Amino acid sequence: MKRLGILFVISGPSGAGKGTVLGKLRSEVENLSISVSATTRNPRNGEANGVHYLFCSKDKFKEMIDNNEFLEYINKFDNYYGTPKAPVEQLLNEGKDVVLEIETMGAANVRQMFPNAVLIFITPKSFDELKRRLDKRGSENPKDRAARLEIAKTELDSMTQYDYIAVNNDVRSCINTLKAIISAERTKMARNPELINTLTSRDN
Repeated sequence: MKRLGILFVISGPSGAGKGTVLGKLRSEVENLSISVSATTRNPRNGEANGVHYLFCSKDKFKEMIDNNEFLEYINKFDNYYGTPKAPVEQLLNEGKDVVLEIETMGAANVRQMFPNAVLIFITPKSFDELKRRLDKRGSENPKDRAARLEIAKTELDSMTQYDYIAVNNDVRSCINTLKAIISAERTKMARNPELINTLTSRDN
């Protein structure tokens, strides 16, 4: 049997630092692809199309929905976010591991389609710390910030549906936690049928 890639799903509330952690993880872990989500929101300062997100119009996004081109998608703050299906399936079939950074609702949908997916929840050490980070970021108006905090409460309540939790109190420590999880999952017996077959198939 051919080894299929592992699908790692990472979620966490706004302000958890997921983007920072994944940006560094990409350069430190071999054979790991970070899926790029599509969105209809405008780019923030420093965000590049095709790197941080695939930025597109709402009409284009809705066309992709109609064509069943997403693994999952949501509408949040009047903008769409979704994971294009084809690139992820191709990488997994090629035996390459893939990371999705998606919302908790989307993660539940992906788990239904990929029961062997590994779900990891990234969170600050406390809710007060989360509020402090959102205040410091200052990229939302007070109304949107309040809405994000309410959504964060719901997301935190769903963390028990995940396989692992990674506390991002320190970026380096959080990255090391993720690297340990990835290493453990890659060495599971069930994920290495080709190697097992090679070691147990003998001529005499």
